[in-house]
Amino acid sequence: MIDDIFGGEELPNEEIYRAAQGVVRRIMDKEGKKIEWVAAQLGTTKGYLYASLDPHQTHKPLSVDRAVAITELSGGDMAIIETMAKRFGYVLVKADTKCSEEADAIGVAVKTLELEQLHGILAKVVKESVEDGKLDSEEVKKIVDAIYPIRKLAAQMEAGLK
Repeated sequence: MIDDIFGGEELPNEEIYRAAQGVVRRIMDKEGKKIEWVAAQLGTTKGYLYASLDPHQTHKPLSVDRAVAITELSGGDMAIIETMAKRFGYVLVKADTKCSEEADAIGVAVKTLELEQLHGILAKVVKESVEDGKLDSEEVKKIVDAIYPIRKLAAQMEAGLK
């Protein structure tokens, strides 16, 4: 029924649900437990957790409370929150604590090299996308996806220098 409303298009917030599913999967893998254990840790049942992680189940949506609880249970996997931030054009960055001046210099050098590596990936994506002289929506998405890690790393680097 819900697919009839949205047609063949992606459901609203589907990427956030996918991020939550990924975090739950990583919790299960890390702990060596099944979904029932995760549900119990979250104070719910397996069936309700499944439903709240399914974007098609609009009668049991993923709540902010559940997203926060999943993030906390994961030990700090920020994929859900980062996906939300990215959707609105923000980059989620936790400011690094300052180290000694010597360690900071090494950190700045390493992050600069990582930025250069990411710029190379972006250049490759752009080159492949414009070879035919036009950009379709999928190519634009690939370019935007290649830009995001550059923005994130640059913001982390900046935060670490303050």
